[in-house]
Amino acid sequence: MHLAILRTGQTNKAISDSFPDYPEMFARLLNRPASDSQPPQFTFTSLAVFDGELPAHIDDFDGYIITGSAAGVYETHSWLEPLFAFIRACDAAKKPVCGICFGHQAVAKALGGEVTKWPDGWGVGVRDMHAADKADWMPEIDNFSLIYFHQDQVIKLPPGAKTIATSPFCAIGGFAKEGHIFCLQGHPEFGTEYSAALLEVIRERVGDARTDSALASLTRKTDADIVASWIGAFFTRAETAEPMSLVSAG
Repeated sequence: MHLAILRTGQTNKAISDSFPDYPEMFARLLNRPASDSQPPQFTFTSLAVFDGELPAHIDDFDGYIITGSAAGVYETHSWLEPLFAFIRACDAAKKPVCGICFGHQAVAKALGGEVTKWPDGWGVGVRDMHAADKADWMPEIDNFSLIYFHQDQVIKLPPGAKTIATSPFCAIGGFAKEGHIFCLQGHPEFGTEYSAALLEVIRERVGDARTDSALASLTRKTDADIVASWIGAFFTRAETAEPMSLVSAG
């Protein structure tokens, strides 16, 4: 299955020599474990949306991952409106789209939701989410943890979408729409070492107390592997046109 990674951001330049960029992070996340006897499930093409790159047609690829970004969806970058139009075209055709962090926010805004800079500041480090109305490609657990880096939050769902992940700090930590939209605020693709380095880079903006707390949280194990399996199931089931639904987590 051939997926396009729509790059709306990139590894912070201060640490880019030490860590891979987002496309490699997602490739490692979604194709593990891979071996000679178990070839990679996905192939990837990376498109720099922030440089104006988008597919000519939504059917150029089997599905799309929209990455994180330092940008805000309410800003005036020239590449935002073309991205929003592309998301709307995918939605109309039920083409599978997975949005992560900024991607989660971009999909929400493009489809009629609302996003704001959160008054309580940054959400950083390992945080827990409750699976609310679980999509049926994410059945294993009712609660999960991921690494988070965000100032902005989705505060209103797009029409037809349902919240699938929630916490006291971030009420809409993930949402799905039918079987073709799957979005999460957390970063399953970020590793501990990268996250620690990034926290130090943005320490002045986040504040010492919140940065130190986030660094301490990185000793916790996350559920990135489980979330990776959800993303994989989301795309492969969309490819086979198997119906999907949301099921109550209870």
